[in-house]
Amino acid sequence: MSAREDAVVWNRWYPLGSPTDIRRRNATRTRLLGHDIDLEIHKTWISASSDSRPLPVTERLGYVWTSLGKPDGPPQQLLEYYEVDRLVMNIWSTPIKCSGLRIVDNVIDNAHFPFLHPNILGDENHLDLVPGEASVDAAGALWLKSQKAWLPLTNSVAEYTYRISDPYSVVLFIHRPTTPGRYDYLGIFAQPLDEENFIAHKLLAWIREDWMDERQLKADQQSISAQDKYVLERHVHKKLPLNGAETSIEVDSSSLSYREWLRANRVTYGAMI
Repeated sequence: MSAREDAVVWNRWYPLGSPTDIRRRNATRTRLLGHDIDLEIHKTWISASSDSRPLPVTERLGYVWTSLGKPDGPPQQLLEYYEVDRLVMNIWSTPIKCSGLRIVDNVIDNAHFPFLHPNILGDENHLDLVPGEASVDAAGALWLKSQKAWLPLTNSVAEYTYRISDPYSVVLFIHRPTTPGRYDYLGIFAQPLDEENFIAHKLLAWIREDWMDERQLKADQQSISAQDKYVLERHVHKKLPLNGAETSIEVDSSSLSYREWLRANRVTYGAMI
């Protein structure tokens, strides 16, 4: 289907990569929602166009963002990203062969952490999960709040909250006991190339602590993403089923809430309906 037929998807902002990476690779062409995007690299900014039509461009959260439609607001907001005591980086921007909706569905699934990401996000000696609550705020964003699970990285139970403000992105809030009242953040922003291919842009914005080794932290996060990529590309269905083609159980409550939210917003691009 044409992305134009899905207004919710068409009229959103999407990242095209970090300006540093775009300049380093001299990347002058990419794709978005089935359309070629031409990039022009200037000294202090980057512009974008599609079929000679200029597109809106802004830089935020360490990425260049654009839209093929008419967004009704700015891209993702996360003011905490700019706090001076945070370690911020683009973990990676890598192509994955499935619908970008799949990675959001994957990220919010805490149940797979001990098995797919042992000793980083979980371990098999701590399988207990405290389910959270799903709600939709006044702006229409889906919140999956207060999910608790063991986090080996900090040797403690961490509390996870997810914000899904558009179909192809999710921001993870991690509340650690050592930083009361504040959160670490991971953002997963999909750039859908078409319905069955996307580029995953992964943002990290963590409060700096003495134990943090920046290179090791990045390597751990890249390892997590590589493990997820392997699984995502091996789904029988490349698109995300919203039609009951996959069976869910109680532990999949976050996924069920996300898929219900997609249906309520009539999202069809990248989905099986």
